Amino acid sequence: MRHIVMMRLKPGVFDEAAEREYRETFDALAREMPEEILRVQVHRNIVDRAQNMTVMIEMTLREEASLQRYLTHPLHVAMGKKYNPYVEAIASFDCPD
Repeated sequence: MRHIVMMRLKPGVFDEAAEREYRETFDALAREMPEEILRVQVHRNIVDRAQNMTVMIEMTLREEASLQRYLTHPLHVAMGKKYNPYVEAIASFDCPD
């Protein structure tokens, strides 16, 4: 299945260091959960428009049950604790791959 999350973070939060941390964390998640996370990409928005999000995480998961295991993984939980206070808007979308 495909799992996509888009977030708008407060201005100045998603700098180069944060982008690197996102990429490294999601790469680590994919290494730790190779049977669950088949593919992951972190995308940074490049066009400044009011309706645009800041970052998009795009994943291919083995099955729907993989989503819950990924969401409760300690690396994912830690990223949420660190960045959720800076999230202004969030949307997720799940569909067949």
